[in-house]
Amino acid sequence: MPMFLILQAEGHFKAGRVDAALQAVERALATCEHTGERWAMAEVLRTRARILLSTGRAKSDEIETILLDSLEIARRQQAHCWELRTSCDLARLWQNQGRSREALKLLQSVYDQFEEGFDAADLREARALVRSLRQNLTRKPKHLGPTRTARIIALGNRRLRHRAPIAV
Repeated sequence: MPMFLILQAEGHFKAGRVDAALQAVERALATCEHTGERWAMAEVLRTRARILLSTGRAKSDEIETILLDSLEIARRQQAHCWELRTSCDLARLWQNQGRSREALKLLQSVYDQFEEGFDAADLREARALVRSLRQNLTRKPKHLGPTRTARIIALGNRRLRHRAPIAV
């Protein structure tokens, strides 16, 4: 039942019905709690985090907490595919926060658990994200020239040299 609600939530979300998507996620969470049907809890939480992040309805630290909960559940259940999906979402969040090294370490460790199925969409996405994270870390920062403060100081010094002498 929770997975059907998650599929419904994703359909609502893709159609732009964010409130309906979030309601479906909340129903899935409630179903997991009331029935004890927790096998899909990691995916329910990941979907909730993704929708909240995409709509800006939660702060990034709240999103991170939800994703870390999802990751913990997936690991406890040994649900490697959901662990991979959650790791991708968490890695993207961390990458956007400038935490690419942490993101790469997490995602690479999860990706390395797989021995087959590398043509599956989730693994292709993870591989592309790992490459992107590596490029971010190996790319040398571009020299952007002097800082704004340094430019203001330099401009001020030039103006002082070009002024006419003050008569006393």
